[in-house]
Amino acid sequence: MLATVNGEETGRWPLEARTDVWLFAALVVSAVVPVFAGRYLPFFDYPAHLAVPAALRHRADPSTEVSALWTLDLRLVPNSLHYAFTYLGSFLLPLETASRLFVAMCIAALPLATALFLRAFGRDWRLAVLAVPLAWNRCLWYGFIGYCAALPIALVVLALLERDLERPAGRREIGLAALMALLPFAHFFVMVVTLVLALVLVLAHARGARMTRLLRSVAPLAAGPAVMLPWFFRSLASGPSSPDAPSGAGALLSRPNPKGYAALLRHWFMDSYAGSADDLVALVMLATLAALVVRDRRAPGPADPPPAARRAPLLMAGALVLLYLALPFELRGPFHWWAMNVRVLPLLFVCLLASVAPGRLDRLGRLGLVPVAAASLAFTVFIAVDVARTFNGPWGMAGLDEVRAHIPKGARVLGLYTDYRQPPRYAHYPFHYASAYAVVESGGIAAPFIPIPQSWTNPRRVPDYPTAGDAALFRFDRHARGYSHFLVRICEGNGCVPDPLEHQPAVTRVVESGRWRLYRLRRPPEPAL
Repeated sequence: MLATVNGEETGRWPLEARTDVWLFAALVVSAVVPVFAGRYLPFFDYPAHLAVPAALRHRADPSTEVSALWTLDLRLVPNSLHYAFTYLGSFLLPLETASRLFVAMCIAALPLATALFLRAFGRDWRLAVLAVPLAWNRCLWYGFIGYCAALPIALVVLALLERDLERPAGRREIGLAALMALLPFAHFFVMVVTLVLALVLVLAHARGARMTRLLRSVAPLAAGPAVMLPWFFRSLASGPSSPDAPSGAGALLSRPNPKGYAALLRHWFMDSYAGSADDLVALVMLATLAALVVRDRRAPGPADPPPAARRAPLLMAGALVLLYLALPFELRGPFHWWAMNVRVLPLLFVCLLASVAPGRLDRLGRLGLVPVAAASLAFTVFIAVDVARTFNGPWGMAGLDEVRAHIPKGARVLGLYTDYRQPPRYAHYPFHYASAYAVVESGGIAAPFIPIPQSWTNPRRVPDYPTAGDAALFRFDRHARGYSHFLVRICEGNGCVPDPLEHQPAVTRVVESGRWRLYRLRRPPEPAL
């Protein structure tokens, strides 16, 4: 917002606006700090996703055995932006650092894209303060990195589309096409949801608009589906991606009961810790949003946005509510997509944020953002301390580096977790894929492992292992076949089980550090691959 003198813009922002920009920037930086607070990140799927670009890097080294143990299928596939960035970045930085940089950009981009989205619809950009803690929604904690990258891209696409529907511009439409072509490589499902919201936006502008003008703005959106058509038809022809899915359309869907929809709202909005840290932040965010909706006073300023821009955010929010209720939680065929309907929740919150009254916030409205800014700062400090002292401390990953150093190249590692049934500190089990760090460091294979359909490489075959690496389910005669090393996490207390390899004569303990132990099979592993 530029300062004005005698009704004319001076070209400089007033001090108040510049102060707000710096405070907002400080909040965005604070949200990124936890990513660099510790050696390891407490994200559920994250290590398994790291194994994909790591396997690509290790293929040229025969001692890692990646070329023999992993497939290679280089083609256009969705959800691969994180892998491509990390792989290319690993030629300049350590692979894990390149990936961490990508995660940091995803976190910082969400509130910045929200600010752009709000401005496009005539709302005060300062409302984007409420999107700072949203960057740490549960999808990030689950390690859905591609999804987190797609959210800000989707918001920028919708903002540019709104601008273009009001005033078409060739350069903007080129940008729209480029972002839409990139979006499915971040996350295919987010691209589909973005197309639905774009349709709602176009319908909001349809009254009195010429069809040629609408088509001109919409045409660039076809770039996303166009680049994915070969993959899409190939996937349809190959049948359900979940091989154990029962036949019949109804068996391919997993839906919560009516009460379950309400429970999912809480769990997939801001819920990562077993305690109440993020619940308090969520309450502050929702209370602030409710207060902004109820109190619609605004400071004097430019004219209101066009009618379409006034009503479009609420219409898009309504479409997202319908998607939340209509989509299944899990789709098992023809694609296997888990946590499907809940992934509209962050976009729903941003659309509701853009549904407040247009115009600049007055002084009281700006003061109303202080509690959520303070809660956001406190929350990110809490996460940074937790990542540094708890997750990377004696309770968590401390000692894993020392153990990893003894895993040879090309090792076939099975992770076993004796505390899998212990009440978790987090709303997920962050050590589930810790064994995948062996692949990141030295190739080979590791289990548990996520089969990733949208990837350029996957293990040809992962030997049998107990579900989720649960040590209570481990049976040596059944699960040791095909592995050369065993990474065991030990614990004490309720829910812990004994180390299943402690008295096993067929293995030798190589090293122990912190809560981590590494065993080696005394004889060469049987060729179970």
